[in-house]
Amino acid sequence: MVKQAFLRSFRTSPKYKYGHEVPQNYEDAMRLDRIAGNTRWQDAVDLELGQVDEYKSIEDHGHKGKVSAPKGYKKIKCTLYLVFDVKHGGHFKARLVADGQLTDASLESVYSGLVSMRGFQMVMFLAELNDLEL
Repeated sequence: MVKQAFLRSFRTSPKYKYGHEVPQNYEDAMRLDRIAGNTRWQDAVDLELGQVDEYKSIEDHGHKGKVSAPKGYKKIKCTLYLVFDVKHGGHFKARLVADGQLTDASLESVYSGLVSMRGFQMVMFLAELNDLEL
């Protein structure tokens, strides 16, 4: 129960990078712009969407069911998201990503690359208690 409560609070707590709060979605970015009294996140979004439009990397073919796929192509469902970041030079970045790039943390499996000192001490204690060699 404690781990699940920690995961939920970790997911919903604000993330900070280089002293700036990183928004979780577009509405959050606009809220941060209003609070700061600037348009840094909006400028980052405009730059990203302008580049997508300029490079013609995404084509809008209408709503589901109204347009058929061209011959030889298969229609795929694609939801677009904006992902925000702050670069080390203080540059605000927005990226447009599709479907699979966003995954939720699983509540059943949690991976930690580092072992806490308390966990290490517990393993050492149990090994000593049971006369085990490490």
